[in-house]
Amino acid sequence: MVDNHVHFGLIAKLRECAYAPTEASFQQRWTKLKGTRRSGINNFLEDMPPKHWANAYFRGKQYREMTSNVAKSFNKWILDACNYPITRLVDTIKNQIMTMRAERKVLATNWNGLLYPKMKSCVREAYSNGCTWIVSQENEDIYEVHLFPTVLVNIGKRSCSCFQWQLNEFPCAHAVVAIQNSGRDFSTCVEQFFTVDQYKVAYSRYIQPIPTVDKPSFLEDDFIIYPLAVKRPPG
Repeated sequence: MVDNHVHFGLIAKLRECAYAPTEASFQQRWTKLKGTRRSGINNFLEDMPPKHWANAYFRGKQYREMTSNVAKSFNKWILDACNYPITRLVDTIKNQIMTMRAERKVLATNWNGLLYPKMKSCVREAYSNGCTWIVSQENEDIYEVHLFPTVLVNIGKRSCSCFQWQLNEFPCAHAVVAIQNSGRDFSTCVEQFFTVDQYKVAYSRYIQPIPTVDKPSFLEDDFIIYPLAVKRPPG
């Protein structure tokens, strides 16, 4: 039996492997994890190739998300509705989504600028953290950000040697200060996914209400599903 201290230590090491941005850093952390000499770790991950769970090997676009928390949030959001009969459950969820979409559509009408508020805050925080860094220009695209370790930013290719820009599809702190120093339009360096315009497009459509005023009346007892009238076979 693994005690809680060891359990949380293994989870922390596994998390470090998952979030490692490069294959080299992944291998370093993976070696440390295997060095715990817990055979259960290897057995647990033997059928889970790193490309399915590790940043360094994943080749899709994750847009800064590494967990399934969104599914958990949705399940919690519809928790009360889960106790309803199926028809009422569907109708309740439909109404919740319809209301949510309408509220977010109205909210977005008050937003100005390129990025929606959450990402705008990320840029401000990134620049605040890196505004004192020294930036050297190699050519019109390539910049060197001097800190420890020194990183290379290629604005034209939207890449940084820390690999966070490539992983998140959003400029890291190194890229933010390099873009600021380059004088370029920030809109050319950001995926449309993070923009106000794209947010508005996502919530531009609406869910059509389904009125029941013209439907025939019914008794709730007509929709009760009774168990099958069968007898248990002998034996």
